[in-house]
Amino acid sequence: MQYNDIVIETYFCPQDHCAEEILSELKEAKESITLMAYSFTDNNMEKVLLEKQKQDVKIQGLFEKQQLSDYSAYHALKKAGVPVFIDTNPSLMHHKVFIIDNQTVITGSMNPTRRGDEGNDENILIIHDPQIASKFLEEFERLSR
Repeated sequence: MQYNDIVIETYFCPQDHCAEEILSELKEAKESITLMAYSFTDNNMEKVLLEKQKQDVKIQGLFEKQQLSDYSAYHALKKAGVPVFIDTNPSLMHHKVFIIDNQTVITGSMNPTRRGDEGNDENILIIHDPQIASKFLEEFERLSR
C-alpha cells in the first residue's frame, strides 16, 4: 500500500508469518538497527542482530525492565557488546519497534516472541519513510537516557 508516497506493508499474525517478514527486513540492514521491545525472546531475530553486529551494522536496543527474563534477548546482546538500555519510563515501555538504516520502521502489536508470531492475533506495519523513522529514533533517545 502507498500513502502520500510512503510505502506501508501490513501483515497479520499468525497467518502472514510476521516473524519471517521482520527477519527479511533485518537481514537487509546495511548501517543500523535500533530496537525498542517490551518483550523480546525470538532466538532467530536475536541471531540476525548478532550477525549484523559482526558485519559492522550498528545495533542498539531498549528493553522494558519488567520483561528481562532469562529468555530475553537483552542478555545475549549485552554479552556481545551491543549497547542495550533498560527504559527510563516510570511505567511500562510497551513499544515493539525496529528502525532499520534510519529509513524503515517495523511496528505494531507483535512482540518479537514466538507467541507473538504464532499464538496471538497480532499485526505489524513496515513503514518505509525516513521522517517516521526519525520520530521513532527520537523516542528511543528519550527513553534510553
